[in-house]
Amino acid sequence: MSAPFAAVLIAGGRSTRMKQDKALLQWHGQELWQVQLHKLQSLGAERVLLSCRREQALLVSDGVEIIHDPAGVDDGPLGAITRCLERVQMPLLVLAVDMPWMTAAFLREQLSEHENPDQGWFFCGSHGAEALAGMYVPAMLTHMCQALREKNLKLQHVIEACVHAGAALTQKMSDEEVAFFHNVNTPADLNGLSALP
Repeated sequence: MSAPFAAVLIAGGRSTRMKQDKALLQWHGQELWQVQLHKLQSLGAERVLLSCRREQALLVSDGVEIIHDPAGVDDGPLGAITRCLERVQMPLLVLAVDMPWMTAAFLREQLSEHENPDQGWFFCGSHGAEALAGMYVPAMLTHMCQALREKNLKLQHVIEACVHAGAALTQKMSDEEVAFFHNVNTPADLNGLSALP
């Protein structure tokens, strides 16, 4: 991407279905949050952020900005992404900590194909837009802030509104791309862990 952009790893989820912090899962000798953060750091972002809960106490290298979820506020990924986007005021590539099959190569390819810094982009699968692996842009903030005020925290609804307003676009993922967006959500999912692509 020729325009400056930032990247953020969303790692503050409560992991209730996993029954342990997904960010701390072991993935080929490293904690999952470290693996995912390294992917983002390899993409050439002007700023790299980590969004997490204060009590997670994730130790990051110099140059990574930590954005903590406010105490007592439960506004989910929408709140976390909105806070980060307001902070950087530039296109913001978002990646969830629980998408270990997402590759830096795939993200790099998308950055090269989507050059418009005023329009977000997302992939759609069988369950709608994949909101936690895509590009958010400042033009989307109006819709995001409105959704927060209305307590409508579903990111897919926000993306739909942004697409309708021309602030974002979606494209259908191919059969080969589906695996990149697979989540690790439950202990049973751990049995499906395979080598990094």
